[in-house]
Formats: sequence, C-alpha cells, structure tokens
Amino acid sequence: MSETVLRTRDLTKHYGDHAAVHAMSIRLERGRIYGLIGRNGAGKTTLMRLIAGLSIPNSGSIELFGADAERPRTADLARIGTLIESPSLHGGMTARQNMHLHRLLRGVPDPRVEERLLELVGLAGTGRKKVRDFSLGMRQRLGIALALIADPELLILDEPVNGLDPQGVVEVRRLVRSLAEERGMTVLISSHNLPELFQTATDYLIVEGGELRMTLTLEELEAQTQQYLEVAAADPAALLTALEEAWPDAEARVMPGGTVRLPHHADRAEQVLRTLVAADVWPTRLAREGESLESFFLSVIGGERA
Repeated sequence: MSETVLRTRDLTKHYGDHAAVHAMSIRLERGRIYGLIGRNGAGKTTLMRLIAGLSIPNSGSIELFGADAERPRTADLARIGTLIESPSLHGGMTARQNMHLHRLLRGVPDPRVEERLLELVGLAGTGRKKVRDFSLGMRQRLGIALALIADPELLILDEPVNGLDPQGVVEVRRLVRSLAEERGMTVLISSHNLPELFQTATDYLIVEGGELRMTLTLEELEAQTQQYLEVAAADPAALLTALEEAWPDAEARVMPGGTVRLPHHADRAEQVLRTLVAADVWPTRLAREGESLESFFLSVIGGERA
C-alpha cells in the first residue's frame, strides 16, 4: 500500500475577500512527482506556502507524513525542502558560504553535504564569485541545492527551471527524477512549461481560481492528449486489413464512421501512405489528430482553446 506523505482537507486561505485557495483537498504519495499546473493567480504558490508552513490557512487541515493535523508540525516541517518564489540568498556571500550558513541553520552536521550538493547542481566551480553576480539560472540552481540541504522527504519547487537554459532544464528534470526514484522523495513542482512537466511528473494537479479542478496520473494525461493518425478509405475493410498486415501490433481502432485510428503512428503519415498505396488501398483521409497539452489544460480550467 502506498504511503501518504501529505494530505490536505478543505484547505482554504483568504486574502481579504479573495480566496487564494478554496476548499482544496489533495493527497501526495511517497516517491511520486506531482506537477502543479495553473495560470498565474490560480493559487499554486499560496498552496505551496501553506504546505511549507510559510502561511497559515483560514480553515481546513494539513497532515504531513501521517501525523495528526492537530499535532505541532515543527518536526514535520523540518522534513520539507522548499524553493518557493525567489530563493533566500545572501548576495554578498559565495555559493559555498550560502550553503554553509543554511546547513548550520538547518542543523545538518555533515559539512561534506555542501560540496556534494553544489556539484549536483553544477555550481562547484564558482569559487569566490558572489551570489549577487550570479545569473538568474545560477541563482535557481543554488536555490535547489539549499532546498536539498537537509535531505528532505518532501521537496516543494515553485518554477525551478525559471531562467535556466535548455541544458539546465534537462539537468533539473534528471535530478528531480533521480530524487524520486532513488531516494523515494516526493516532489511537488510547478511550472508554466507544460511539455517539460509532461516529461518530469508522474501525477498532475490542475488548479484554477484557488480550486482543484482535476487530478490525474501521467498515464491518464497521455490518454487524454494522445496524438494519433486517422485514416479513411473507400473500402474500410481493405484499409484495416492492410494496416494490420503491415503493423500487427499497432492497436488500430475502427471508429463509428469507418475511419481507423493508429495511436502510435502520429509521426509516420508518409510511411503509412506508402504502405497503403503499395497494397492498392487509396486513403481518402490521412491526418494527425489529437489534443495538445495546452488545449487539454484550457478545456479543464474553462479557458479558450487556440
């Protein structure tokens, strides 16, 4: 049975008359990577701040690591690592000095963790360079290292790839995956980069207007946004026979209108066309179809499709 790391029940946070988070109930399991998706102002950062103990809810409860929500949470909060909004950095210090300070503040006894984490995020060679002279991407890398300094069981990352170059984005993706797979760490990560989240997360939470609109696994999201090749011909039976003979494992599906869908051939239209013509089956329709990540997201939150 999976272990619950975090559970919120009807979590609500108001700022004046505005409900930044409203009656939000979520459950995170150990070793999973949860992509938090939502537009600006949807409540993502507020939710993260509430979980991390940086903000107090107006109502609802937060249970961490199976503890009773009424129990003091200091010890539980110490098991969380966070990078929320801008990382808390001292500009006049080097990366190593920032790591040293945060290690002492978190009560981590082993000094070797400082260099180990700087190497992990690619900042071991920054030497005496002050953080105020770092690029945005370098600051983000250091923020991630600081979030990991106490070896947390729950890692909360708010837009961690902000300012990173493509190589840096790939490295963060690999890091997050390895933390979940090798250490059993649970990760809650938000990003405006939907394709990147699609390659990183195992589960998704879609929020809008402070409310949770949908939760789904990667497999469920793939099913919702699957691209496929749709093929039609004057003789549907001959079409299906030709496709099954050429690709017996293609999982071809005959639709009510007589068209055939090939779920794993969205990028092979030319090859399919050549195969059908060679079999003397002439398609009347050959098109790539399916919903994009962006259009599915907009359909969930009630926005306009492109």
